[in-house]
Amino acid sequence: MKKVLLVLVAMVLVASGVAAVSAYEAHVINVRAHVENVMTVPSANINFGTVFPEEWVTKKFRVRHSDSFCWDDQWRITAFNYSIWVEWKTLSDNGTPGDTSDDTYYGWLGDALYIGIDPDIDMPEDAGGDLKWVGNVTPPQPGALWVMDCPIPIYKAWTGIQNTGDQIVIGLDVPVFEDYYNALTDPKPKPSGLDFPTVIIEKEDPRWNPDGVELGVDIKFQVTDIGQR
Repeated sequence: MKKVLLVLVAMVLVASGVAAVSAYEAHVINVRAHVENVMTVPSANINFGTVFPEEWVTKKFRVRHSDSFCWDDQWRITAFNYSIWVEWKTLSDNGTPGDTSDDTYYGWLGDALYIGIDPDIDMPEDAGGDLKWVGNVTPPQPGALWVMDCPIPIYKAWTGIQNTGDQIVIGLDVPVFEDYYNALTDPKPKPSGLDFPTVIIEKEDPRWNPDGVELGVDIKFQVTDIGQR
């Protein structure tokens, strides 16, 4: 009987020892991150309003780095690059753009637009200026058309490099309608500096409506690279 008791006591001791060894610890590491856009584009909406054939109209705005990008304690990223794209603009049922659930789009305006980054001359390249033509209706709906990359990165202010933002210029050479334009009698050059309109909307074009047509696109600024410079 004494042996049986000793064995039971030994088993209790072994079991308690195993329980003590298998206790767990917990250590907590607090992980946080402040997420913010690296780039700011102040103009969310550019409306040329009512314009008339062969007018040359420009709009200007500045893109720059975000405020937190230049915080004193933020030196891990000091520069970024971006590209400019042009996309179809959606048109919702109530006539306001931006409803991506709708399959209706504005008539393409990209073939009448020119874009420049820090241009010296706000005219089309073919007229001796620095604005690049966006292009024809090449992307399907929906689709995006690449226009240009930024020529140099935008830098953190305290790097000593002066390019902390870029001026964007958008030029519109307002289209003309077929049968309402005569190349033989129309003056040259046009207000755009070109000898011919950038776009002549022909009768077969869905955009042809001499009584007035709504055209539009979305211009997208895509950050393509961030890093240490």
